[in-house]
Amino acid sequence: MTELRPYTYSSPANIKHPKVRWQVIEHLLHQVLSQSLKVGEQLPGTTDLCSALGVSRTAVREAISVLVSKGMVSSKQGEGSTVQPLSSWMLLDPEVLCWLRESDMAISIIEHLLEIRLIIEPEAAALASIRGSMEQFMAMSEALGRMSTGESLRTPESTQGDIDFHNIILESSGNIFLSRLRDLCMVSVELIVRLTFEKVESVSVSIDNHQRLLEAIRSRKPELARQEARRVLCKTVHDLQDLNIPFRRDILQYFEAESK
Repeated sequence: MTELRPYTYSSPANIKHPKVRWQVIEHLLHQVLSQSLKVGEQLPGTTDLCSALGVSRTAVREAISVLVSKGMVSSKQGEGSTVQPLSSWMLLDPEVLCWLRESDMAISIIEHLLEIRLIIEPEAAALASIRGSMEQFMAMSEALGRMSTGESLRTPESTQGDIDFHNIILESSGNIFLSRLRDLCMVSVELIVRLTFEKVESVSVSIDNHQRLLEAIRSRKPELARQEARRVLCKTVHDLQDLNIPFRRDILQYFEAESK
């Protein structure tokens, strides 16, 4: 199975934590996201954390409160703090998505990300073909141009172009809820690029598929836009399969049906 290169946990640029509190958060994240602490297990006690990290009880309490607010941990007075199952986490929170992307748990969420994108993106593309403006279509084309620079060597610029392309489609749908899913899309694209980074030979096909999607949207053909959006996602699933990324049988059957 493909392994992710190790990352230091970080937060989106618009989210800041005081240095000492972040020290505790990062320490706990490492244990939770590496699954050294499993679901149902308790976090180390406040006194132990203070001693191990050389921080105040206030810093520990604040750090645990952050993880509680993300649904990652539950805390009851007198009973300690307990790791919660992934299904309880605030998975649309940009910070939680960022942490998951940079962890060993990333592979366990990739099929869920692709599944939700298959539900959302074809309809967003169809709406974009109806509601999108010429300015938005030009922005899509410019983003695709930046993505295309990664045909021979993937770069941060080409990855950002890929992210922007999909996010502009969401925004062009004219639906304010769809446009708010841009963080989910960003994490999905970044994670897929990390997993398939060395599979450069597949990038040209992906770029062609994105170009077909752009043309369908720009031509104001909703059904064709749906079809081409599905094609883009199905190509992604096939690339990940080639890298032995595990998918449940039912999702594979679903994608196979969509690709016909």
